[in-house]
Amino acid sequence: MTANRSFLTAAVLTCALGALTFSAAASAAAPACNGSAKLCSRTLDKVVLPGSHNAMSSASLGWGVPNHAIAINEQLKRGIRAMLIDMEYGVPDSYDLGGGPIKYVKSTDASNPKRQLYLCHNKCELGSTPLVDGLKPIAAFLKSHPREVMVFVNQDNIAPADFAAAATKAGLLKYIYKGSPTRFPTLAKMISSGQRVVMTSESKTTPVKWYFEAYKSTLRETPYSFASAGLLTDPAELANSCRANRGGPANGPLFLMNHFVTRPPNGISYAEDSAVVNTKAAIVARANACKAARGKMPTILAVNNVELGDVVGAAKKLNGLG
Repeated sequence: MTANRSFLTAAVLTCALGALTFSAAASAAAPACNGSAKLCSRTLDKVVLPGSHNAMSSASLGWGVPNHAIAINEQLKRGIRAMLIDMEYGVPDSYDLGGGPIKYVKSTDASNPKRQLYLCHNKCELGSTPLVDGLKPIAAFLKSHPREVMVFVNQDNIAPADFAAAATKAGLLKYIYKGSPTRFPTLAKMISSGQRVVMTSESKTTPVKWYFEAYKSTLRETPYSFASAGLLTDPAELANSCRANRGGPANGPLFLMNHFVTRPPNGISYAEDSAVVNTKAAIVARANACKAARGKMPTILAVNNVELGDVVGAAKKLNGLG
């Protein structure tokens, strides 16, 4: 009888240990959404995404007065999952103003057969990238990373149909979310559907149904003009830095926290400012202040110089992941 009891006890212990091992293995094998299984059950508006302001503006691509040292493909590798990009019409040109060759000049002449689509911001003489070429690395990343969800906020001075054509040519269309602009699914559902990229525009979007007017229904934001780092880091300034701007105080389910310095008089961004405001502690403190002021945690943390500081680590902390 004693031997039987010992055998049964050992068997029970073996089964229990086996169950624990299986449970641990199953947990470890749980599929991740944007890097964590814990995010899969959250709707998009309940997730914090590390973001890049003027993501296309990169020193590595030869842009003058760039917003980042690294290009979009490298930003994606580092964990950036929200991007603010700008688009313009232009015609190629090759003359030089002392700062390098001009890739194109702005054009409002729709009849010009040379007119093309470009990624560009303000002084396009200082930097530009053909739009389709700029979008292709994003499509390639999404193909190789099937469990990542992204959001775009486009400042586009081009027709919505032209952007749709460029997105299609770049291979992005199949990844674009085509559901409601005000009620978002969980990350798991977006991933299972294959529709993992939310596209919003600061301008008109008709007739493209998957292109959402950002500040009409989908997005609310903070101000985006801050003349010094202290306005984003001084505890006495944080509540005011989170005040309502475009989209109103509570218009959209997604919330953009603009977190970058643009010094007057020309609104230029400097790396030394980014090094101060991009620290994990500074971003987390301001995001929590914005949550208190606006009743919602930011969805997008948009910074300049994503290679400086730790916007990715800040997003993880705000998501409760460390």
